Amino acid sequence: MNRILKFLAPIALFCVPMLASAGPGYSLATTDVKPLDIPTFIAATDKMMASTNAQKYKGRLLLLQHIADGDDPSTLSIVSIYKSAADLEEYSNLMQNDPARMEYMKSIVPIGSLQNTARLSTVKSWGDINDTDTIWNAHYFTVTDVPAFLAALETWFASPAGKKSPAQAHLAAMAIGGLTPVTHVLSLGYASIAEMEAFVDNNSNDPDRAALLAALRKVSTHVGADLSRTLKTWGPGSMKSLTKP
Repeated sequence: MNRILKFLAPIALFCVPMLASAGPGYSLATTDVKPLDIPTFIAATDKMMASTNAQKYKGRLLLLQHIADGDDPSTLSIVSIYKSAADLEEYSNLMQNDPARMEYMKSIVPIGSLQNTARLSTVKSWGDINDTDTIWNAHYFTVTDVPAFLAALETWFASPAGKKSPAQAHLAAMAIGGLTPVTHVLSLGYASIAEMEAFVDNNSNDPDRAALLAALRKVSTHVGADLSRTLKTWGPGSMKSLTKP
């Protein structure tokens, strides 16, 4: 996927205040870290998240390793999921000048090169929202009619085929950062690649799926997709509690 389609927020953004909508959402960061440096990156994050102020973080932090993302040079993404902008700001203010954050930055700056930034607002979630899914398939859209786009997804997840989907799904709108033409991201979480592929293969000719694709084409353009896996998570917040408006 072309690198202009990545809209992810700076590495330590969960430590720095930003403007955003009041409800649930997430910040993301992509960075280029060589495979041999990933254990160092994880260890540095472990150490910071074990610090006194970091223990006050109410959200959920995901470290994702890219499996397939086209020509994007990034190898890792950090996803900081929060219940509200107020929660994130409170935590960010605590961490702004914290020595643990300073030490963290000194550890990761030499091994990671920041690529792209963004902030997104959660619109709605569907499916079995859990903390155990490890595979994330993100689809990027330019949406011209948001109500119709949302209605098409609602219809799909209420259909017989949609109800069988093993994926948890989260629709988010671009709030800050990112690049045009993407306006929305649909993230699908699976327990494994095998689970994802089995569901897609078994439903490739399903009329409900065909109806969904036809409805989405009328009100949006599918700009691209990528695939990642979870390496590690931090924070006490559950996916279900953090994604409910």
